[in-house]
Amino acid sequence: MAQPVQLPEPLYAEGFEQGIGEWRGLGPNVQILPDGAPENVKQGVRALRFDYRVSNEGLGLLVVPIAPPALATLKSISFWVKSDHSASLALVLKEENGGRFTSIFSVIKGDWQKVEITPADFVLQSGPTEPQDDNGRLDTDKIENVALVDFSQIFAQGPANPDSPVAKMLGIQLGPRTLYLDDLVFSSKSINTEPINTEPINTDLIDDFSRPQAAWFSVGAMNLRVVKAEKAENNALQADYSQVTGRIAALAKLLRPDVLKGKAEVSFDITSKRHATLIVQLEEHSGGKYNAILDVPASDTPALKTLKFADFKASDDSKDNNGQLNLDQVKQLLFIDFSGMLGAETGDNVLSIQQIRAK
Repeated sequence: MAQPVQLPEPLYAEGFEQGIGEWRGLGPNVQILPDGAPENVKQGVRALRFDYRVSNEGLGLLVVPIAPPALATLKSISFWVKSDHSASLALVLKEENGGRFTSIFSVIKGDWQKVEITPADFVLQSGPTEPQDDNGRLDTDKIENVALVDFSQIFAQGPANPDSPVAKMLGIQLGPRTLYLDDLVFSSKSINTEPINTEPINTDLIDDFSRPQAAWFSVGAMNLRVVKAEKAENNALQADYSQVTGRIAALAKLLRPDVLKGKAEVSFDITSKRHATLIVQLEEHSGGKYNAILDVPASDTPALKTLKFADFKASDDSKDNNGQLNLDQVKQLLFIDFSGMLGAETGDNVLSIQQIRAK
């Protein structure tokens, strides 16, 4: 019997000490180079610097080729990243003759962010322009390239004019940006992070925020971070933003299609510095959008909220192909603060969410 190929450990590592390696910048107005400035290096003496623009001229991204099956035994990915803007970033794995799989996380301007990701964190990209995947799951032995992209560029492909109504409502900021990447490791070893609590067997955790990064993306000017548990029982996702008259602010998490299948409700603990009126939204692959309205009084004491999926109503802009919420088709969960659209006065807010569960 043929023996399996023994892969090295780590499977792939790049600290950019000798330069940019095989990494390349793709897209308009991009530049990639090694950077040795101490403030731009996390480990060693160099990091990778990537300059790009958020505009409607197309996406700028970092890419490195991988020769299958080099990542066949992949169990974890870790790296450090820093940006000169608060941003939502996407790590994308492309299969040979298969689909693209994405894991999204957020960084705060000027802060080095540790990122730890497992293969289970990646979600298949769907849509008419996306490559098809024969089994709908990530096959690590087929990974042929890795890309890093600023997710906010996707929103910029529509409203190019920063004074347009849509751009104002979403708080889109166009212009040049720079990010730094360092100490990247693809490993056949599992990450050390364990769930904060062991949940009952009939409950599925959507997120307990046990990873160092906030595995969410934001719409509008919002900082997302994980706040480690101290006196509190659980870690929390903290969103810092301004409630601005005439604008919305939103945070979202990509979901695998099996996460909500067979479930009846979603629950979480939440606090808000200011009174907030939220839309909790489930969006399907087909374009269907289903909402539940949540009133969150100003308080620093976490309140448990439970929302029945049967109570979610179709959004006015829902484009569902069958007119009903199909939980096995949900691709993302959103929390949308639309207080500003209801006339709330401008002011800084802090929203905190603990343990999101579906059962």
